[in-house]
Amino acid sequence: MKRTTRIRICIAAALLIVAILASSILLSGEASPTLMELPGTSTLTIETGEASVFISEQPRHDMEITRHHARSLQIEENDNDIHISARGPGIIEITLPSWSRLPLISIRTTSGDIVIENTMADSLLLSTESGSMMITETSIGDVEADSTSGNVIMTDTEADKTTITTKSGFIRAIGAYGDLDAESESGNIYIVPVGSGRLTTETDDGNIEIIAGERSLMWNTAEGSVTIYGEIMPSSGGEENATVTAISSGGDISIAK
Repeated sequence: MKRTTRIRICIAAALLIVAILASSILLSGEASPTLMELPGTSTLTIETGEASVFISEQPRHDMEITRHHARSLQIEENDNDIHISARGPGIIEITLPSWSRLPLISIRTTSGDIVIENTMADSLLLSTESGSMMITETSIGDVEADSTSGNVIMTDTEADKTTITTKSGFIRAIGAYGDLDAESESGNIYIVPVGSGRLTTETDDGNIEIIAGERSLMWNTAEGSVTIYGEIMPSSGGEENATVTAISSGGDISIAK
């Protein structure tokens, strides 16, 4: 399979969650948004069970919170912390002002999906048990995404440091990153890194596939396989120094241009 085909497949997978959420929002007849002022120093905390969370930015002056079929929506303000919670299935759609860069966005769900699109924050903390996550076209300082069985997809996102952890879900990371740590117990990991940050990947039973440029790489797999495409080492006499460390207990490791 050609490299461009692989990229198209992963981008299509990344857009799938957004398409599902967008369809659910359009089909829902509920449209009773809550408008709130959002000081730039506010932190945003969201907790749901089955309900999915969709956050995006628009050129507006306030924050808009729309409940699509989710029950018992509660919004609490405490100093500079805004806490949003809901029960039952459905979607919590939050539109942030495009000028805002919040210190912290923290989202926790049980089985709901999480989508972050065109959003700015200093820190992003995401956690779900069986829901999937997608982070796209976003500018973040630090990202921590943790899922038990859900998939994690990240595209075209700038972050100083990203840590992605899953147990059985797959990880797809395509775009501009700083340092990136990706770990999955049994899920496959596919990464197209951009830039010169550090990349560390680890899996027990899954496979790791990296399309890499000139950067430092380190990965670990117990039973899976590792495949790397691209110019791994910088050109002779180049300014960057790259180190490749490969450790595998039972899996194959191959490096190809």
